[in-house]
Amino acid sequence: MSAYLLDWAMLLTRWLHVMAGIAWIGASFFFIWLDNRRQPARHALDGRPGGELWAVHGGGLYHLFRHDGVSETLPSEIHWFKWEAYVTWLSGMGLFTLIYLLQPQAYLIDPRVFEMSGSMAVGSALGLLLAGWLGYEALCRSPLKRSAAALFVAVGVWLTLAAWFATELFSGRAAFLLMGALMGSIMAGNVFNVIIPGQKALLAAAQRGETPDPIHGQRAKQRSVHNTFITLPAVLMMISNHYPLLYANDYRLGVILLLLVTGGLIRIATVDHHKGVKRRWVPVGAVAALIGVIVLCAPRAQPAPATAGNAASSPSVAASNTADNAVMGENEALREKVRHIVEQRCAGCHSDSPTLIGLTAPAAGVAFNGWEDIQRQALRIHQRTVVDKSMPLANMTQMTDAERQMLDDWWQATR
Repeated sequence: MSAYLLDWAMLLTRWLHVMAGIAWIGASFFFIWLDNRRQPARHALDGRPGGELWAVHGGGLYHLFRHDGVSETLPSEIHWFKWEAYVTWLSGMGLFTLIYLLQPQAYLIDPRVFEMSGSMAVGSALGLLLAGWLGYEALCRSPLKRSAAALFVAVGVWLTLAAWFATELFSGRAAFLLMGALMGSIMAGNVFNVIIPGQKALLAAAQRGETPDPIHGQRAKQRSVHNTFITLPAVLMMISNHYPLLYANDYRLGVILLLLVTGGLIRIATVDHHKGVKRRWVPVGAVAALIGVIVLCAPRAQPAPATAGNAASSPSVAASNTADNAVMGENEALREKVRHIVEQRCAGCHSDSPTLIGLTAPAAGVAFNGWEDIQRQALRIHQRTVVDKSMPLANMTQMTDAERQMLDDWWQATR
């Protein structure tokens, strides 16, 4: 029942996260488009110049006008666009907690990358998000803010360092997700910490009959531009966990960096299109970076797996099995039965060299290459094969009820 309720919590949180994200990104893209497509107004509103745009939607005409300044006579009701960002970040962190932080052994840790405890993995993940955001804030408030190009390069270097840290410490799947979470945190932080406070300061000054300090608008514009260029790479990182081909390779750092370039250039290209600007190097660069990703992610020949005879005769494998036995403390017969079930029913999709046609990397980034992998994923195996019986997919490998019971017995014995 606890696994069933956990699945519902993750489903509802993910649903909320997707809906809020659509609202946030949609509003952001709309206002960027509006700024780039508005024309000089034929007449001023409220005695102030501005830009206007006519649009049709939902069977009606809309006349949109932007004031180039803030009027002292403001209406009583002004619509703000902020909760979309806040709910997206809060629901995203909730989902990250439910999946990754509560199950670090299964989702954050890959002993082949870096051996660490669950508490160390959780602390390191949260530390990466906090340090990444603080570093970005420090760069934006440093003298580099006077030059958009210099700040752009500095932020790029900072994200590269964060990506290096993530790929050197966490599983491939977690590294990509953490980069998406970091960029999402930067975006939400820009809204909460700079954009909304700046807008409030502008309106407060206008209501007092004072000339607003232009620095608030400048800072808000800077962070809004950052957000719009971060958006596409962040979304791609968030959905990467569904595509192991991105992270199930030895070039994860290069893939992340090229995806940052690809997403950023695609967004620049769309903004250029709205402005009527033609810079051929932008779409060409995006395509080149994407081709680089495809090349890095291409499947490569894997070394032949060790035979049973070789495994039995290998001193390192024998030592590993001895250590496993000491740690597991299980009945050897039950352990061998579980290993056989996983190898026969699961490893066709979940291994470094999957045999199922169409798979070039472990499904969902989960690979059972040995007993340590099976032990580390014990909770996940039990939940998917015993609790909700969603695996094997469509039961294509014909796992029997007796085998599911055997996996349940093993899970109960390890608790």
